[in-house]
Amino acid sequence: MLRPSFSAGLAALLLMAPAQAAMTAPPRTEYKASVNEDPAAKVCQLALALRRSGAGDGLNFQLIVAQMKREGALAGPLVTGFTADSRNPGLALRRAARPAKLVSVAFVSERYTSVALPKVVPFEDGSVAASTLDFAEGRELITAVLRADFELWLTMENSRAADSYKVSTPPPAEVLSQFSGCLGSLASF
Repeated sequence: MLRPSFSAGLAALLLMAPAQAAMTAPPRTEYKASVNEDPAAKVCQLALALRRSGAGDGLNFQLIVAQMKREGALAGPLVTGFTADSRNPGLALRRAARPAKLVSVAFVSERYTSVALPKVVPFEDGSVAASTLDFAEGRELITAVLRADFELWLTMENSRAADSYKVSTPPPAEVLSQFSGCLGSLASF
């Protein structure tokens, strides 16, 4: 569930990781927009890969805006949320131990904060997610991502310290155009 209070979200994250957060060099960012539509729903996705090094240290973040369909037509409220995952497919080729799973992620911006906690099923893959049906909260999340004015605070399995990624590079024009076009096609937007 999304929480609008910065202090509540940050407090929940820091309770899980009592050590100080580590902030390193700004990450390299790669954006990709996609649309998934089937008879049950239409989903607009904006994926962001954040990498700090060639060794695979990074985070995959995905903003999702979806609307269900009724009898083939878009209907009902918008669902806005995000997923985060630390898996790197390139690491699967190595014979190293499996990468640590995320314990939690906090999305922090000036006007919007949320905490995503892991779900037991179907997120056994190490990803975490948060979502809301509140259109005002959803709009703030979308705005923060599109403006690239947010941080992701995360804790990893078996880690005593929180880590963070400050995002300050907005999506390229063509990615922004594709994602915005999808959002404009939703019935409630």
